[in-house]
Amino acid sequence: MPYTMSWLVEKRVIYTRNYGFLTKEEISIQDQEQQSFIQQSENLVHIITDGTEMTRADVSLRDLQKMQFVDVANLGWAIYISPSKMNRFFASVIMQLSKKRGRQFATLEEGLTFLQDMDDTLPPISMPDRSQIST
Repeated sequence: MPYTMSWLVEKRVIYTRNYGFLTKEEISIQDQEQQSFIQQSENLVHIITDGTEMTRADVSLRDLQKMQFVDVANLGWAIYISPSKMNRFFASVIMQLSKKRGRQFATLEEGLTFLQDMDDTLPPISMPDRSQIST
């Protein structure tokens, strides 16, 4: 699978790193895995999706809108990271349509800073070591 997922902060912040080409099926599996992570916690769970290494995704706007994480009650902020303005735009549209809290940033550093500013109950968050992240 061209993604990895782990807790950046145990039962509070999920970090997903997408890389390469993602198919619709892989994105669906990723969505189910995120739901499983979120259901492990009774607290608000924030999601950081890092798409800086993603080359392409075979998914439509409608497919993304159907992702189930948007219906999870304890979803906090959904943060999407991509240097692509077009990808950030699509992520923004999805979050607006789902009426959930979401923000898009060009860099992971910006996203982490935003999240720390928005949720003062989180401990200080370090940049993830991408070589250490596994599924």
